[in-house]
Amino acid sequence: MEELYSFTEKLTDWQERLLLKGIHKLDKQDLQELKKLQELATEYDMSFLGSLIEDLHVEGNRYLQEVKADAELLTQQYLYVAQYINMMKKPLTRSS
Repeated sequence: MEELYSFTEKLTDWQERLLLKGIHKLDKQDLQELKKLQELATEYDMSFLGSLIEDLHVEGNRYLQEVKADAELLTQQYLYVAQYINMMKKPLTRSS
């Protein structure tokens, strides 16, 4: 359980750092870290999260290759991952 918490914290740190830095300033180091996070998601059998991270990684590569032309799709993929992270952090509540 502690490993999963550590993974969630790493993912949150990456997300917050990119948000503070600015999505339009994404670089290769950010993508390398993201790839490691994707591998961890797969290792923890979180296939949907892994898929979201992979889509973000693909858009990030495209964004860098196209000389940072348009960040709309990159931003969209980033927000999908951010939403998922926020949902992971919410405690599960039981309806009465």
